[in-house]
Amino acid sequence: MSSTITAGSLVRAIGPALLGGAGARDILRGDLQRAFGANNVALTDSGTSALVLALRATTRPNGVVALPAYACVDIGAAAIFAQLRVRLYDIDPVTLSPDLASVSRVLGAGVDAIVVAHLYGYPANVPGVAALAAAHGVKVIEDAAQGAWGKLLETRLGAFGPLSVLSFGRGKGMTGGGGGALLGIDAEESEIIEQSIASLRAPKSGVRTLAVTEAQYLLGRPSLYSIPSAIPGLHLGETIYHAAHDPRAISAASASLVRDALARADADLAVRRAHAEELERVVARTTELSAIRAIPGSKAGFLRLPVRIADARAERPALGVVRGYPKTLAELTELQGSLLGDEQLSGSRELARSLVTLPTHALVSERDLSALSVWISGR
Repeated sequence: MSSTITAGSLVRAIGPALLGGAGARDILRGDLQRAFGANNVALTDSGTSALVLALRATTRPNGVVALPAYACVDIGAAAIFAQLRVRLYDIDPVTLSPDLASVSRVLGAGVDAIVVAHLYGYPANVPGVAALAAAHGVKVIEDAAQGAWGKLLETRLGAFGPLSVLSFGRGKGMTGGGGGALLGIDAEESEIIEQSIASLRAPKSGVRTLAVTEAQYLLGRPSLYSIPSAIPGLHLGETIYHAAHDPRAISAASASLVRDALARADADLAVRRAHAEELERVVARTTELSAIRAIPGSKAGFLRLPVRIADARAERPALGVVRGYPKTLAELTELQGSLLGDEQLSGSRELARSLVTLPTHALVSERDLSALSVWISGR
């Protein structure tokens, strides 16, 4: 659950949802261009769809893409739908940033493009990967679906590109109840974006989006988390694979919600940082938990607060504390037929074993923070 949904934004999205107003989409494109310094923007029905478009634009048929081994399964789903083969590189478990030695080996083995993903608002070393990729003539796709307004070298996550992916789905820093975007940061990518826009299927109605988003808003408070987490069909705290599909345009309802979220992004970031810093002080007093360290020159967006514990498998969803991704992409069943190479992935496997994340959003109350502090201190 993200802090960027409010009762007011839900009300304002009703009109676009019912009328299908294209105006909300056009205005959002301009807003995102200004926010990320992008030359052009394609608005999609999900971050996965935006990544599918990016992969199609940067790889040859039956080509090879390098992906982070520890990442959302949706990244794997996009590669599968794009009919690509995959090489995995490792992630540093201390920083959640790419292991550059692993990246170098994977690039040397041969790939057409590489995806660099920011996790939980913690900046990944996009410039470091880009320097290695340039030496091999490999294109970089920045996956800022979880960028959450973090910065690296004073540049906003999502503004590195040259092609960048955003997501507006549940739990993202700018929530629209769904939707995504493919950003062309430089003028050279403008034609790619225009071709991507032309290829999009028509958007679906945003009425269902509003209903689901309202439920997320009502049950998003950590003190109420036990209610939805007790419903098996919701799969809260679980990682579920969803196959990608032909990309559609964003719904007008989602575009309206994202515009509201974008207007509050800086205020939401300040709240997340304040909550994360308070929880980090408690983590620092324990010996059983290890905080993730942001790489030098970066400022995390704290989409959630990731910490490592002895064994995340023993945890059960409560107070909004959930396990990170329980498997590496190397263990994703659906990806097995596409994998190439035998890169050692010790850092990613360590994260799959030990990482849990804590909520930081604006619906976290002082009482919630106290309860989370007790949970941390009891480890």
